[in-house]
Amino acid sequence: MTITVTESARNKIESMCIENSMAAVRPFVHGTGCSGMAHNLTFVDQILERDTEITPYLVIDPVAYQFMDGATIDYDTSGMSPTFVFSDVFKGQGGTGMCGGCGGAGH
Repeated sequence: MTITVTESARNKIESMCIENSMAAVRPFVHGTGCSGMAHNLTFVDQILERDTEITPYLVIDPVAYQFMDGATIDYDTSGMSPTFVFSDVFKGQGGTGMCGGCGGAGH
């Protein structure tokens, strides 16, 4: 299983964790959005034994991992509101959707 994290996203995640004295950031999946699922990130103050480290400061639990297999996490600064973008979020399930984390763009 593979999740790709761009350099821009890695740098932003690292700086956010250091600024906020957090151990890592964890992607999670929840029910909502166009496809029925949305993707987002949350801070964690400790890394759990079940977590898999994707890159330094980014861990994922086994349940979210199966829904994000094949995804790419990027940090997009091109617009007025920089944001994390999840692309190919359903690649492991045969899709090629995008999710900006807002719950409304999983198509």
